[in-house]
Amino acid sequence: MRKDLGTIWARNSQRALLVLLPIALAVVLPAVYFAAISLLPVEEGARLPQALLALLPEYAAELDYRQSWLAAFTELLCPLLFLCVPILTAAASASYAFVTERESGTLETLLLTSMDVKAVFHTKVTNCTLLSVVISALAFVAYGITTVIAEVFAGVPLFFNFDWLILLVLLMPALSLFSVVFVALTVTRVHSTGESLQTMGYLILPVAALYLAQLTGIFRLNMVALLIAAAVLAAADVVLFNMASRSFTPEKLLAEEEGE
Repeated sequence: MRKDLGTIWARNSQRALLVLLPIALAVVLPAVYFAAISLLPVEEGARLPQALLALLPEYAAELDYRQSWLAAFTELLCPLLFLCVPILTAAASASYAFVTERESGTLETLLLTSMDVKAVFHTKVTNCTLLSVVISALAFVAYGITTVIAEVFAGVPLFFNFDWLILLVLLMPALSLFSVVFVALTVTRVHSTGESLQTMGYLILPVAALYLAQLTGIFRLNMVALLIAAAVLAAADVVLFNMASRSFTPEKLLAEEEGE
């Protein structure tokens, strides 16, 4: 465990990716948006589009133009930005823990020792998932501070509610684990760390589509929908974990290397 975490954190490029991406998504983008909303000129009598206003909580009807756009951003888009953090950090750390070690040849040496292969796999999955969860939790704290400051100055009710609680306690850890085991499942199908990192796009796409589909007015992600999503994701975690565990064998990994 110490070796994996130390290796992931030791390289400047890996450490920068795991730190800068969450900061950009959880702090920089919201801060830029809040500043733009506060500074851009607003025409007298301007109102948020009715279709967008219908997606917001009831209190949004009493807000002015700037306040409404701030509420729309925190309610509809910030959850998407936050959920990108566990996906990106989990996929990146898993790529370093599995694929980079395979590229360097140390994974082959590790698998040929007397250590239990399943224990190696479980340890790597646990390390990457915990690292992603910790970074995501810290990113949420940073996002919360940034957003609360903006909401206090704008006079908007605080963003945290039961939906955010579900995102933080259920969906975020489930997404971290899903992303890690997804990368672990593809370890024999990719040829480099860069190719493995490309899987982040496939993982983000369904989440982005789900949240952005709200803007069409077809549906609204509420507490019930989020609980269902968390349950489905937990079931998918179990299935993918078992599949990846079965495929993580010296025979398959070494045979793939010989084929290359």
